[in-house]
Amino acid sequence: MIALTRRAALVALALPVLHRPAFAQAEAFPSRPMRFIVPVAAGGSADAQARLVAQRVSERWGQPVVVENRPGANGIVAAQAFLQTPPDGHTVFATPSGPIAINPHLYRRLPYDPFRDFAFASLISIIPLVLVVHPSVPANSLQEFLALSHRQGDQLKHASAGIGTPSHLTIAMTRSIGRGGDPTHVPFGGSAPALTSLVAGQTMAMWDAAFSAAPFVREGRMKALAVAHTERLALMPDVPTTVEQGVPELISATWMSLCMHAAAPADRVRRFSATVAEVLRVPELRGTLEAQGAIVRGGTPEDFAAFARAEAEKWGRLVRETGATMD
Repeated sequence: MIALTRRAALVALALPVLHRPAFAQAEAFPSRPMRFIVPVAAGGSADAQARLVAQRVSERWGQPVVVENRPGANGIVAAQAFLQTPPDGHTVFATPSGPIAINPHLYRRLPYDPFRDFAFASLISIIPLVLVVHPSVPANSLQEFLALSHRQGDQLKHASAGIGTPSHLTIAMTRSIGRGGDPTHVPFGGSAPALTSLVAGQTMAMWDAAFSAAPFVREGRMKALAVAHTERLALMPDVPTTVEQGVPELISATWMSLCMHAAAPADRVRRFSATVAEVLRVPELRGTLEAQGAIVRGGTPEDFAAFARAEAEKWGRLVRETGATMD
């Protein structure tokens, strides 16, 4: 009788221990509101895409998804804020390509490593860059512009959104493939002031996202000559691609993505990725993103991780060629 009592007591003590892991695994996710931390100011393409996806995820999961803008230092401010949150999957880094694929090559002392600290959950979209020029530029195609650039050399002023941005590095890309001469690079503190300089005729050309440049093109204040991708854009259906115009090596795009902590539970990362893939298949959302100059993607975490590594290698090579640095 005493032996049976002792055995019963031991079983009773063991039961909570045996049940805790199962309970933890069964805990609902998300169990509270989620946060999307975005490394840009409100109002731009990246912010708009984050909000559109956040709304759809919120509807699917029945939990609010709060979008928090943390601009500054090429995304470093937002990345640090994100990494200071608990790694439980309730906080997401909704980021364009720069903090992942370009920053590690621009900064010698970057306070994070995207391939160590992030779990690559989902690639939302690719945003190809478009070559836009001032209306006075005597070129109406990519080939004509490249020939003009060779003839004029450093007399042709090429604007960019800043040192080390895709718009800057795409100028280097044209040079590295033996195209485009050696124009004078004029960096600005963002896309908006660079486009303003182009409209004013202070600079003559720029590679920029279609979302930013399209209003000026529609108004006739600049011309769009080429989309640096294999696919035309719904936003600019009449603008041919670089591939169509005989320069298939000239593929340049930024992109929008969603990352979780590397330490987040893998099943939560995968579930979140699958949910994002589902909402990106909704025709209304796809149409809205395409109208912003994006090519919708989605896919698995493995797809995104492989893509991110390839992009980091490509942009890293161009950063080294330009000698660009932010330190």
